[in-house]
Amino acid sequence: MTATHRPLTLWVQDARPVGPGPVRAAHGPVNDGDERADARHLARFSTGWERCALPLADGGHGLGLTEPATGEAVLELDDFGRPLPADPATAGAVAAIERRWPADRLERYEEAVLHDADPGLRYSLLDRLAAEGGPGPECFHVLPWERVDLIADQVTAALATGGPPTPPAVRLRHYFAPAGSRFTAALEQLASALRSGDPRLRRVATTALCARLAGAATGRMPETTRERLRLLLDAVGHEDAFLSATAALAADRLAGAFPAPYAPPEPGGREVVRWTLPYGRAASVRNRFAPLASAGSTSAEDEVRRAAFTLTLNVSSTGRLYVMVTAPLDPATTDLLARGYDEVLLLPVRVTGAVEGHELYVLLRPLEDRLAGDLRMTATTERDITADQAGPPLGLADLPSLDPEAVRRTLACQVRASDRRRWRGLLERLPEGHPVRRAAEGNGTT
Repeated sequence: MTATHRPLTLWVQDARPVGPGPVRAAHGPVNDGDERADARHLARFSTGWERCALPLADGGHGLGLTEPATGEAVLELDDFGRPLPADPATAGAVAAIERRWPADRLERYEEAVLHDADPGLRYSLLDRLAAEGGPGPECFHVLPWERVDLIADQVTAALATGGPPTPPAVRLRHYFAPAGSRFTAALEQLASALRSGDPRLRRVATTALCARLAGAATGRMPETTRERLRLLLDAVGHEDAFLSATAALAADRLAGAFPAPYAPPEPGGREVVRWTLPYGRAASVRNRFAPLASAGSTSAEDEVRRAAFTLTLNVSSTGRLYVMVTAPLDPATTDLLARGYDEVLLLPVRVTGAVEGHELYVLLRPLEDRLAGDLRMTATTERDITADQAGPPLGLADLPSLDPEAVRRTLACQVRASDRRRWRGLLERLPEGHPVRRAAEGNGTT
């Protein structure tokens, strides 16, 4: 069976000879005049083309395709409309992969060649493989992870010294999207925040970094990269006491813990952050209403600790369910609350066995020596009742991205009128018509 060789990139341009030799130069309109089209799906490339490296007029080679029957040739273009660099060995490796497309694994020599290839070429190849097949996790190790290693080392050192990351500034761009996680965007954002000294952006970036790494397909990262990221997460956890449980969870996942709940994305899929992360054993009360009543007890209680947060689950014999969250309020956490969270601390929680639903937020209020918040719900009797942290703590900057339905459920579970007023004050900061604010208005809170 003859292999079909199609473009890897979105754009191609005709490659015209320059002089009497084999040297070529890009010429004419991109994608035959339709720049919005995906070159891979142009009818022109349905059959008869062969993979090659075309010598360029300004030196080097570009990834290309030729049609022997007609003598036509095209150059593949990068995101800036320039020929995508590829020497003959790289083009040969790509051709070998295309002959068994969509390949589910790479041969050793292909991996070796691709590790030295242009980052844009590595991205395009894995992006197509992920969209059209089911490549094994090791295939993604040829992405330019050396860039992630460098920026992770820079940020870890900056957190240790309190200064900005050392040069050079590293651009990760979109090259890691095929691996299924957007954590690299958060990593770049964190480096930028450390350079600018912006505590709010720093907190937002570290929150996103921890959450995305905790839900990433870690097998798609090389071991050296996972180890560097674990060191970074350890530094983040020491810097932010509120975030340390999520940072520790993400580090454990990078070390190989909790593999089962994290299926890799479907072919062509992108990351879906799973907020129901396995922080550990949840606070749990098992259907004890009848035993409590017969024994004369009024409630059953359990608690779990998640670094700075203590979650307490209390269920009464009458079916009233309380989830209470506390955290220490000392000089360090007071400063962290003010600078990174803008005096607003929300903890996502997941509750099973409550009539009101599963995903909610606990808004913590400052008391004399601690932060505290709670929810009041109605328990069901047909299953176990549990409560646990369900994601990283959030601050004022995260308000627009809250789940509107979770906000609506949360507002129905407030214990005190003062808590409802605090929620109302927060939600009034959002523009009129914002989905989160509309959820509150539907609840009668604003």
